[in-house]
Amino acid sequence: PFFPLTHEIDLKHGTKSVSCLTVDTNGERLISGGFDYELKMWDFPTMDKSLKYSRAISPCESHQLRSIEFSPGSDMLLIASGSCQAKVISRDGKNMYECVRGDMYLIDMQKTKGHISTLNRACWNPKDLNEFMTCADDGTVRLWSLIRRTEHVSCIKTKSEQGKKTATTTCTYNTYHTHVTQNEYLITAGCDDGSIQIWDRRRPFVNVTFMSRRAHEPENSITSLCWSYDGRNLASRSTDHTLKLWDIRNFKQPLSEYRDLHNRFSMTNVAFSPDDRFLITGTSTRKKTDDNLNDSTNVGSIYFFNRNSLAEPEGQIQVSEGASVIKTLWHSKLNQILCTTSNGIIKIFYDTIRSKQGALLFANREERQKKANDYFINMNIINPHALPLYRQERVRNLSVIRMKNREDPVKSKRPDLPVSGAGSGGRIGVHGGTLSSYIVKNIALQKPPAQKEDSRAILLGYQEKCEQNPYWVAPAYTSTQPKPIFQTSTEDKSRAKDEDDEDNMVPMWKKQKT
Repeated sequence: PFFPLTHEIDLKHGTKSVSCLTVDTNGERLISGGFDYELKMWDFPTMDKSLKYSRAISPCESHQLRSIEFSPGSDMLLIASGSCQAKVISRDGKNMYECVRGDMYLIDMQKTKGHISTLNRACWNPKDLNEFMTCADDGTVRLWSLIRRTEHVSCIKTKSEQGKKTATTTCTYNTYHTHVTQNEYLITAGCDDGSIQIWDRRRPFVNVTFMSRRAHEPENSITSLCWSYDGRNLASRSTDHTLKLWDIRNFKQPLSEYRDLHNRFSMTNVAFSPDDRFLITGTSTRKKTDDNLNDSTNVGSIYFFNRNSLAEPEGQIQVSEGASVIKTLWHSKLNQILCTTSNGIIKIFYDTIRSKQGALLFANREERQKKANDYFINMNIINPHALPLYRQERVRNLSVIRMKNREDPVKSKRPDLPVSGAGSGGRIGVHGGTLSSYIVKNIALQKPPAQKEDSRAILLGYQEKCEQNPYWVAPAYTSTQPKPIFQTSTEDKSRAKDEDDEDNMVPMWKKQKT
């Protein structure tokens, strides 16, 4: 067998694991994403030996990217991240569609409009360009449409052997080739309990059409499912460190399997070769212990298997020492193998004779030299004939400017100075800045008078003056009544008169006898 592995190129994505990888149909642009939240675009026609990416964006903010896939027309990107909302962006990174977030307080997942847990996988429908599918830890597989933005189109529940919901770790459509008619209506999902469940779109999604409950070991999630290009066989990869090939016509037992393929990442996938004869998958490094600390075989590798039998690998290549291989891809048009690693490297394997374009475009292209007129210097334009009205002072020293601005009360925003004396302009003076201080300083601290004045004694002091020099009333009586005559006491007379009046008012028979 021939594998394009004669040459290789390393693309530096970052320092963290690269979990996503996709290439458009023409093989002109590569998209990578990882645990550093960044999505980077690599344009093969414009790259050179510097191996620099053309653009980097963070489409999902602070969420890890778990799945990225080009649309069948290569004009859109479908992104599944650590959040519960999948995104669709344009080829250049412009947001186009975002799935609705579901209500986390509803128990029935069928009633929610979207996912409520972390997404695990998202993929396009190869025949309907407006439809895509997502799966998440909430135990559902949802079908979406770009035309319908309010909620999902369909919701499929995945259940465990006990009838409870189980997390859906991966999903896929029947095939990636539109001309294949066999099994074209099937939707496949891999679950966290090691089961593979398949539904037929022509029937209600209530019951499973095909299911292998013990496809992989229990409590080991299925990380990848991939249909062959002819639509006959299904390959599965799991964290139980196995690779299996299935025929759904006999779904109880796998056609073939291979063990001892270590897998520690939930994004590790399996893929078919363009001629549909081989399968490729990556392996993870084992955790360092005292037993395998100096083990030279503990490296991330890519394994090649014949589709007819997985008993023995057809080939193996060690990719990176001390780093795991996560995503693998064999592009049909380029005939090149791409893979991502856990140390932030993207490797491209190719053959100078049988491979086309892709890495061959920039592998030997020299770096573009920078010219002297490629950049501009910000220089002050000095015009000696400028009018004084438009003349501006030249910036000499920032410290001098800061000192002048400090002295200017407007530029320095100096606070109002304290008021001395009485307040004015709505500002209270120094004394009595507040109500309590005003009361204390102006009222409470005032000394009371030493002795209260006697008003009667003051009035009697004017008696002699009035007698010697009368002014208001006495002059009117000087001729008619030189001596004042005062009225005698009439208390006794008035009392006797009142008693007589009372006696007259009392009836005769009630009067007391004397």
